[in-house]
Amino acid sequence: MKTLFGIIATFDTPDAVKNAAAYLRQAGFRTLEAYAPYPVEGLGEIIHPGPKPLLPLLMFAGAVFGAGWGYWIQYWDEALNYPLNVGGRPYNSWPSFIVSAFEFMLLVTIASGFFGLLAISRLPRLYHPIFEAKVFERASRDRFLICVEATDPRFDAASIRAAFEQLGAERIEEVRS
Repeated sequence: MKTLFGIIATFDTPDAVKNAAAYLRQAGFRTLEAYAPYPVEGLGEIIHPGPKPLLPLLMFAGAVFGAGWGYWIQYWDEALNYPLNVGGRPYNSWPSFIVSAFEFMLLVTIASGFFGLLAISRLPRLYHPIFEAKVFERASRDRFLICVEATDPRFDAASIRAAFEQLGAERIEEVRS
């Protein structure tokens, strides 16, 4: 038997889904998600409020690590592993190491940002229980959906259904996983 994933409601305007999201957020629900055919201004801040510093911090750490690693590889090769005096220059010739260390820093920063974004977004995700909802197929065309997941601590199917009816939802459906 499939377990309850959440309750999804369909709205016909972006303002209606924004009002529903604001109402649910004020009612104390935290695990909810909205689906729309195009970006709705302000909806993201209502659904997921607060700063999201994880990805910039991850990229900064990748930049520091990449710069240090790029410089260390060159220093190890030129000064420690195979010291070769060319033109009377010092073994630790930092001006010649900076350009390639910077390029390696960019490579590691971009890679950490890309893979960090995939991890934070939980991608690639080939299946999600929300795909089983009959109303979800219209989310990419002309309807605005909001789903309250059953993992929310305040989840009560009857009160959520009543709230959606009060907010003027066109259709309300239980999603099973």
